[in-house]
Amino acid sequence: MKRMSNALAIALTIAGLSACNSNSNQKQEIVHSPKNQEHNLEDFVGTYEYQENKDTIRLALALEKDSLVGDLTYSLFEKDKNVGTFKGVLKDSLIVGEYRFMSEGMESTWEKVFGIVPSGLIEGFGDIIDENGKVKFVDKNNLRFDHGMLLKKKE
Repeated sequence: MKRMSNALAIALTIAGLSACNSNSNQKQEIVHSPKNQEHNLEDFVGTYEYQENKDTIRLALALEKDSLVGDLTYSLFEKDKNVGTFKGVLKDSLIVGEYRFMSEGMESTWEKVFGIVPSGLIEGFGDIIDENGKVKFVDKNNLRFDHGMLLKKKE
């Protein structure tokens, strides 16, 4: 029960930030590539970061075979810091994967989806379910990418 309440707290925190950071000027368009064109995995290797209003999200990606792997950290103001690992694959204009992290001594696994935008990556949010101890999206086709928390690639 405590594990799910931690997961719910994280989801509500991010949803709250989404509401606070929504701004039509910050809306990002997902870059959709034609079906016959594939993104180059190497283009996504690097560190991405969102930092604003005492909140930081950092994703450091490296290439491992046909996957993007690395550390993902959420340091949200007045919330527990979450540090874990991300492993994902490219699917059309999205990076889809799993985030394994520790929070309050409990390991959790969450499905994560990052949309590819011209200036970086933006996390998708939507309805979630707990499926055998893993938090997953109910429908990845109905994710929202309009919260304004853009993870910009560091030079």
